[in-house]
Amino acid sequence: MEQKELQQFITIFENSSLSEIEITCEQYSLHMKKPQAHTVVPEGYQPISHHAGPQHIHAQPAVKVDSGTKTITSPIVGTFYRTPSPDSPPYVEVGDTVHKGDVVCTLEAMKLMNQLEAEYDCEIVAVLADQGALVEFGQPLFEVKPL
Repeated sequence: MEQKELQQFITIFENSSLSEIEITCEQYSLHMKKPQAHTVVPEGYQPISHHAGPQHIHAQPAVKVDSGTKTITSPIVGTFYRTPSPDSPPYVEVGDTVHKGDVVCTLEAMKLMNQLEAEYDCEIVAVLADQGALVEFGQPLFEVKPL
């Protein structure tokens, strides 16, 4: 991992709501944890649960799912975009053949647009994230069939 990539991971993590993250691949392992603040909660308080619906980065190693397909997961926390711009067609559609290095989507993190590239030749079986959705680290974005 280069110094610039490491600094980007640290900056994204510091500005995220995550308290801990671990990134592991063949070449390196990175573990970051924010100090926990102690919160005083009033008696009888019920917390409310909230759900949030070009730099090149590589997809995380695929996770195996049913029927010989794999998933391409998000390597960062950010906003998922299927298109390079609002007026452009999607990078990929269901049924498209994608080659290693082809851009499959854009992930925006901290005003940086990161293009996610395919790690291997594959066919897009399903798009698992919605345009403009906030995605988490490791969240499945595409179901693919390796070629």
